[in-house]
Amino acid sequence: MRAPISEKPGADVNLDGQLQQIIDELLSHGISLDLAKKEFEKKYIVGAVKRSSGNLGRAATSLGIHRNTLRNKAGILNIRLPREKTRVSPDIAKKK
Repeated sequence: MRAPISEKPGADVNLDGQLQQIIDELLSHGISLDLAKKEFEKKYIVGAVKRSSGNLGRAATSLGIHRNTLRNKAGILNIRLPREKTRVSPDIAKKK
């Protein structure tokens, strides 16, 4: 298991520098704070879902939010999440 980024030696300095570069570029292109936050949140959520191989429970845990909150945020941000596999009872499966 990886250590959180803040626990890695020198990670804060590196993260700060990277964020400052991104902020400078966004500001130079006239990107609003609302748009920047929305796009960052979308990318962060999609990355967590991909990293968890589509397991929304694990993705939500890695984001520090509840699974239902993840689903709500995904809906608000128009993120298409993988469909959760639903169990089909044997009786229903036979009727198909």
